[in-house]
Amino acid sequence: MLLAGGVPILIDTYRLFITKNYGLKYSELTQDGPWHRYLVDLLLVSPIILLLAVGGIYNLTREKRLEWFLAIFLVSTYTMMCGIRYGINLRFANMWDLPLRMLALSQLCFFAAILQRWRNVALASFVALICITEIHNYVILEVKYPLYDLVTRDLASALQILKSP
Repeated sequence: MLLAGGVPILIDTYRLFITKNYGLKYSELTQDGPWHRYLVDLLLVSPIILLLAVGGIYNLTREKRLEWFLAIFLVSTYTMMCGIRYGINLRFANMWDLPLRMLALSQLCFFAAILQRWRNVALASFVALICITEIHNYVILEVKYPLYDLVTRDLASALQILKSP
């Protein structure tokens, strides 16, 4: 925010976005929805990461300061972003990618700790499996069905959950 010009520039940009979005029919048709739409879209794009991250939030302890910071960041920005009318779009949720993946890694470490002797092998295997599934989803969503805008209906059609019209 500071590198982009500070708080006044942020506020001006936000106001411009809000005023321009209300007039666009495309925004009304594709970027509106309930508060849980971000969760649905993230579940379509990265299901394992989202589920592990939610599990990581439930495993927070007092010692996990980084995970607490990430969880508070996710919850606070999610609350703010869900309140923007005609502004729900997965491209705005890119800032959640690193925190979600860090929380997912924390949960994987928790699972791998159960297997004390094979902890490192299990963790590496879990990470490799997740990387393979993420690359597979990327190939589907960006190569096989190159989506311009990550809208729920288009994501579900590309993943063959809904039939394309």
